[in-house]
Amino acid sequence: MSAIPFTESPTGFDDTTQLDRTFTGRENELSQVFNLFQSLERRRILIYGRIGIGKSAFLLEALATLRRNLPRKLFTYTALPAELDLATAALIALAQELPDDDWAQNTLHQMGIPTAKAIKERTTEASANVVFGAKMSEKSAPQGKLQYPTAALDTLIDRALKKYPEGVVIAIDDLDKQNPARVRQLMHDAQGILKGRAWFMLTGHPTGITADLLTTERGLFDLQIELKELDQKTTYQMLVNYLDSVRIKDHCTDPSDPRSVLPFSPETARHFCQVSQGKPRLFNRLGTIVLNRAAELQADKITPEVLQAGLKSAAPKLQERAALNFQEERVRSRLQERGSLSDETIEIEDLEQLGVRSFSELVPILEKLEEADLAHQILRSDAQEFAAIDLPFGEFIDTE
Repeated sequence: MSAIPFTESPTGFDDTTQLDRTFTGRENELSQVFNLFQSLERRRILIYGRIGIGKSAFLLEALATLRRNLPRKLFTYTALPAELDLATAALIALAQELPDDDWAQNTLHQMGIPTAKAIKERTTEASANVVFGAKMSEKSAPQGKLQYPTAALDTLIDRALKKYPEGVVIAIDDLDKQNPARVRQLMHDAQGILKGRAWFMLTGHPTGITADLLTTERGLFDLQIELKELDQKTTYQMLVNYLDSVRIKDHCTDPSDPRSVLPFSPETARHFCQVSQGKPRLFNRLGTIVLNRAAELQADKITPEVLQAGLKSAAPKLQERAALNFQEERVRSRLQERGSLSDETIEIEDLEQLGVRSFSELVPILEKLEEADLAHQILRSDAQEFAAIDLPFGEFIDTE
């Protein structure tokens, strides 16, 4: 291999070459999206699932395929910054896809965002003797905050539809990076634009999305897709695809061929896939750690011993990366000790020792641990429960 193939963040919107080679599974979910696009009527799509389940990769793969097959539609993508509302984020994403539209580029410039080409305004500079004349010069146009982003977005959609008559698609990623209360406010404020003349595709996770968004009663979304953990067969194929993506020669994507998972053996490949639990981001983080550990050991093959050494080093590396404070580390330690914590089973003694009054005060800390792949939430209808990520430290066992 020429490089470590694993990456926890998918490639960008403009270049999905690597993603096209590594994206695996989700065929049924992709088909649902593609079928909806057979209609010329604008639609709204919500893609949701737990943290690290692969929502961004799914969204980018769907957009890449749609762009290739629907050239008369305009597709835009943005990850939602913490400080922006949906209208402003959508406006910026759409304007950046219209580099030849002067109105769009002037709007970006007014907001202080770099444009595809320089924008100048003409000004008059008086000479020392104003009687005898003045000279014209150019300077950068002044920047200011956009006062009416919703109205500006509506105008820009109109302009875009003249060039792309089959529709404008605005994809907004990372709603799950926002505080749930902020998501509720963002969605409340954005109902008008979501029901406007553009297609919208949004991603988020169930904790950050209110029940109103996960029901069709209000008709806000035409399609809701929940992404869940990949099964072991699909995860194994994903490992094959990732490894093949960086091979210079001797390409092999047949999972029945042992060469397809080199430098893993089929046995260590299966064990690695089991540990990653079908969670794409955990899969990528562990894969990077294991291959780096193999390089430190100067190992050409991922034997059971090398894999075990890599997995043993994973938890400390994930903890270090998470930069936990004292209370967060106490919660992690208690979670590891108990195996799981839930609002149904937690004891008063636990709450007192962890310095909180209720389980709800623990949830933000547990979600941070989930973000760091040090915990995962068990979805239950009757309780909130988080479990520790079980990185094995015992003897390697071939489970096949």
